[in-house]
Amino acid sequence: MSTPPNEPPKIFLPRETPPPASSQQLHIANRSGNVVRAVTVQPTPTPRTDPGFYRRLISGLNPLRQTTRAAMAMSGLGIAAIALDVAATLNLGNPFLFYDRRERWKDMAGLLEGNRSDLWRSYFDDISPHWKGHAVEMLQQYIRFNVNGLYSQLGKISGEMSGTMQSQFKEVSEYDLSVFGLYATSAPILRTLATMSLHPVGRVALMTQVGVFMSATGNLVKQFADVYYTYEGELNKLELKLNDLRGAFYRAGNPAMGPRDLNISPTIGDAAQVKENWIPAGKESP
Repeated sequence: MSTPPNEPPKIFLPRETPPPASSQQLHIANRSGNVVRAVTVQPTPTPRTDPGFYRRLISGLNPLRQTTRAAMAMSGLGIAAIALDVAATLNLGNPFLFYDRRERWKDMAGLLEGNRSDLWRSYFDDISPHWKGHAVEMLQQYIRFNVNGLYSQLGKISGEMSGTMQSQFKEVSEYDLSVFGLYATSAPILRTLATMSLHPVGRVALMTQVGVFMSATGNLVKQFADVYYTYEGELNKLELKLNDLRGAFYRAGNPAMGPRDLNISPTIGDAAQVKENWIPAGKESP
């Protein structure tokens, strides 16, 4: 679409821009090639590195487990106690995995909202004040219903996913610390009682303390099960929302049937109808 003299400038995007070192700018120029506005696009975030909390926790936990297992074996309750020990420690997880996913979904939500706002501002700042006619109405409807609606839905899902990952990060961290705290407080007591187990009184005390330890590990296993089923339900709800979102992007919501045609009608830039479709603000319709 060409722009006749004395009419508002046509907006176009340069085909080539130099690769930036850090942030990237999208330049919007007029028909003379002069940049009238620039939008800063944030670069791809630097990959986050695991701080090593989980590795340090396991390294500190293993000696404590060896101590408690030796005491369990000497108490006569070894098989049942070790079974609970395995169940409690097998459920340990690396909270960084959920932290990383939380940050990625949060970054995605922010990027979506920023792009959605930039799109609307571009329309209201660069198109709406200068042009009217059928093409402008067509562009507004396309942005409002095709693009803005999809951005909003994607942004909501991203925000909910980030919130769920934050909750799981918190739960996994608390569970890990609960397990470590139990072993850190129990191991010295069990080690001391194990040295006294040759005496009948010492053996009874050891069996009692192992029983207390088994009760605590049993509670931890139940705590993990409660957390697991709670967040399994949360993720199932999010999966249902994602399934609904597929309907906006794929025909009948089925990726196998191909994507929906979300492109704007080519008639918006039809050279034969440009004068009828694009009318400068302030001019009468032909």
